[in-house]
Amino acid sequence: MPERRVVAHLPTGAGKTRIATHVACHMLNGRDEKDALVIWLASTEELCEQAAEALERAWRHLGTREATVSHYWGEHQQDLGDLPGGFLVAGLSKLWGVARRDSVWSPRLAKRAAGVVFDEAHQAVARTYAFLTEQLIGAATPLLGLTATPGRQATLSDEDYTLADMFAKRKVSIDPQGHDNAVTYLIASGYLSEPHFVTREFPGDGVPIESALEDDYSKEILDKLGQDEARNRKIVEWAKEAIARHRRVIVFCPSVESAHKCEDLLRVIGIDASAITAETPPERRSEIIRRYREDSAQGRIILNYGVLTAGFDAPKTTCVIIARPTKSLVLYSQMVGRALRGPNVGGTRWAEILTVVDMNLPGFGSVTDAFKNWEALWSTK
Repeated sequence: MPERRVVAHLPTGAGKTRIATHVACHMLNGRDEKDALVIWLASTEELCEQAAEALERAWRHLGTREATVSHYWGEHQQDLGDLPGGFLVAGLSKLWGVARRDSVWSPRLAKRAAGVVFDEAHQAVARTYAFLTEQLIGAATPLLGLTATPGRQATLSDEDYTLADMFAKRKVSIDPQGHDNAVTYLIASGYLSEPHFVTREFPGDGVPIESALEDDYSKEILDKLGQDEARNRKIVEWAKEAIARHRRVIVFCPSVESAHKCEDLLRVIGIDASAITAETPPERRSEIIRRYREDSAQGRIILNYGVLTAGFDAPKTTCVIIARPTKSLVLYSQMVGRALRGPNVGGTRWAEILTVVDMNLPGFGSVTDAFKNWEALWSTK
């Protein structure tokens, strides 16, 4: 039933996970079968961990019976044929691997599904993920999507229309209470930080723009930027200046090589800096994040590539340096969002967003514009 599908469109930092966990608890409470499951799908370990912790907290207050939060991402293993009733938080790629090996597994699980939650719902139209999702929801299971960016690209594409159709063009958001939009309302209410955007230009020695992909810059371009020693030194210089003003800074680097080089250069000058990439061992990654989140007066910097763009919650972050160029409004919004936790949720009143501009490549300068970008797409008129 298409009417049982909807996307919750909320700015990063507005509490999408908390809202969705309450909905998920309502879904489970609404089913009498003790083996019923609410399935939560997410693409990264950070998103999965955040969801599992939030579901456990919410169920303690809202649950009407015993329920288990089962983990199936990263190194977590579960017998998916014998799951206890409750919640299954699953990594998309890991779950897709199971569905690919066993074609009858997902329809069997669908019979137990009280609901499906798809975090970062703009990813739902990827061919494999769309197939998996449709298998899990069957004919009548509720589907809730969560996103700050209900589209794939800044300009409307076929994928954007497919996404809107997948959720029956049903989108709900926050009542802005007389403000222009949800972002300005949440800033005024203290739930989001007010972003101050600044740019730093780096001339470089030429980038092969013809190698750019339609929706973003190619790995060839990013790797070339990451190998540029002068550019890395500039990133270090800007990070050094930022940590003098802020206690917690996240730097988005263009490559793994750049993240590690900048980490080394910052450590040489006595700054507490750590690099996290997809190659970082889980134990090391957890330790870096734990130290970064500590309530310590010492300034700390995380440099990363390819991770921490979504699902990473560190409210004390008051500055991000976006040194990874992108044409993706979705990715840019996610990077900006790491610094937008307001004072009412443990963050700060304002945040600094420093964007590195290479060869005058366009950047995105407004979270408000990003939030409103896809409104026409979801109109049913």
